[in-house]
Amino acid sequence: MERVLEELKRIEDEAENVRLEASKKAGEIIKIARQRSEKLVADAEKDAEEAVKELTEKFRNIMKKRHSEVVKSCELETERLRKTAKKKMDSAAEQIFQIVIGEKPS
Repeated sequence: MERVLEELKRIEDEAENVRLEASKKAGEIIKIARQRSEKLVADAEKDAEEAVKELTEKFRNIMKKRHSEVVKSCELETERLRKTAKKKMDSAAEQIFQIVIGEKPS
Protein backbone atom coordinates (compact mmCIF):
# COMPACT_ATOMS: atom_id res chain seq x y z
CA MET A 1 0.00 0.00 0.00
CA GLU A 2 2.83 2.27 0.83
CA ARG A 3 4.25 1.71 -2.59
CA VAL A 4 0.93 2.71 -4.17
CA LEU A 5 0.88 5.91 -2.08
CA GLU A 6 4.44 6.71 -3.11
CA GLU A 7 3.52 6.13 -6.75
CA LEU A 8 0.47 8.37 -6.38
CA LYS A 9 2.62 11.06 -4.78
CA ARG A 10 5.14 10.77 -7.62
CA ILE A 11 2.35 11.01 -10.20
CA GLU A 12 0.86 14.04 -8.42
CA ASP A 13 4.28 15.71 -8.31
CA GLU A 14 4.82 14.96 -11.96
CA ALA A 15 1.36 16.32 -12.80
CA GLU A 16 2.13 19.49 -10.84
CA ASN A 17 5.40 19.86 -12.73
CA VAL A 18 3.58 19.42 -16.03
CA ARG A 19 0.99 22.01 -14.95
CA LEU A 20 3.71 24.48 -13.92
CA GLU A 21 5.62 23.91 -17.16
CA ALA A 22 2.44 24.36 -19.20
CA SER A 23 1.63 27.55 -17.31
CA LYS A 24 5.15 28.83 -17.91
CA LYS A 25 4.93 27.98 -21.63
CA ALA A 26 1.49 29.62 -21.87
CA GLY A 27 2.93 32.77 -20.30
CA GLU A 28 5.79 32.77 -22.80
CA ILE A 29 3.37 32.26 -25.70
CA ILE A 30 1.18 35.12 -24.46
CA LYS A 31 4.23 37.36 -24.07
CA ILE A 32 5.40 36.56 -27.63
CA ALA A 33 1.87 37.09 -28.98
CA ARG A 34 1.67 40.52 -27.27
CA GLN A 35 5.06 41.51 -28.64
CA ARG A 36 4.08 40.47 -32.14
CA SER A 37 0.73 42.23 -31.95
CA GLU A 38 2.42 45.41 -30.68
CA LYS A 39 4.85 45.20 -33.58
CA LEU A 40 1.99 44.70 -36.03
CA VAL A 41 0.19 47.75 -34.64
CA ALA A 42 3.39 49.83 -34.75
CA ASP A 43 4.04 48.71 -38.34
CA ALA A 44 0.46 49.51 -39.33
CA GLU A 45 0.75 52.98 -37.77
CA LYS A 46 4.03 53.55 -39.61
CA ASP A 47 2.48 52.41 -42.89
CA ALA A 48 -0.51 54.69 -42.31
CA GLU A 49 1.77 57.66 -41.62
CA GLU A 50 3.70 56.97 -44.82
CA ALA A 51 0.46 56.74 -46.80
CA VAL A 52 -0.71 60.05 -45.34
CA LYS A 53 2.63 61.66 -46.23
CA GLU A 54 2.43 60.34 -49.79
CA LEU A 55 -1.16 61.48 -50.25
CA THR A 56 -0.36 64.89 -48.76
CA GLU A 57 2.59 65.30 -51.12
CA LYS A 58 0.48 64.26 -54.12
CA PHE A 59 -2.22 66.73 -53.05
CA ARG A 60 0.36 69.52 -52.71
CA ASN A 61 1.73 68.78 -56.17
CA ILE A 62 -1.75 68.75 -57.68
CA MET A 63 -2.57 72.06 -55.96
CA LYS A 64 0.70 73.63 -57.17
CA LYS A 65 -0.09 72.55 -60.72
CA ARG A 66 -3.68 73.80 -60.43
CA HIS A 67 -2.45 77.10 -58.96
CA SER A 68 -0.05 77.55 -61.89
CA GLU A 69 -2.85 76.83 -64.37
CA VAL A 70 -5.17 79.34 -62.68
CA VAL A 71 -2.43 82.01 -62.56
CA LYS A 72 -1.67 81.48 -66.25
CA SER A 73 -5.37 81.67 -67.11
CA CYS A 74 -5.71 84.88 -65.09
CA GLU A 75 -2.68 86.38 -66.79
CA LEU A 76 -4.11 85.58 -70.21
CA GLU A 77 -7.48 87.08 -69.29
CA THR A 78 -5.78 90.17 -67.84
CA GLU A 79 -3.85 90.65 -71.07
CA ARG A 80 -7.02 90.22 -73.14
CA LEU A 81 -8.81 92.81 -70.98
CA ARG A 82 -5.84 95.20 -71.29
CA LYS A 83 -5.96 94.99 -75.08
CA THR A 84 -9.72 95.55 -75.08
CA ALA A 85 -9.36 98.50 -72.69
CA LYS A 86 -6.57 100.00 -74.81
CA LYS A 87 -8.71 99.81 -77.94
CA LYS A 88 -11.63 101.42 -76.11
CA MET A 89 -9.34 104.01 -74.50
CA ASP A 90 -8.03 105.10 -77.90
CA SER A 91 -11.59 105.43 -79.20
CA ALA A 92 -12.74 107.28 -76.04
CA ALA A 93 -9.77 109.64 -76.21
CA GLU A 94 -10.51 110.34 -79.86
CA GLN A 95 -14.18 111.11 -79.08
CA ILE A 96 -13.23 113.39 -76.17
CA PHE A 97 -10.73 115.17 -78.42
CA GLN A 98 -13.40 115.69 -81.08
CA ILE A 99 -15.80 117.08 -78.46
CA VAL A 100 -13.11 119.42 -77.13
CA ILE A 101 -12.34 120.81 -80.59
CA GLY A 102 -16.01 121.16 -81.28
CA GLU A 103 -16.49 118.37 -83.76
CA LYS A 104 -19.26 115.84 -83.61
CA PRO A 105 -17.92 112.46 -82.39
CA SER A 106 -18.19 109.64 -84.86
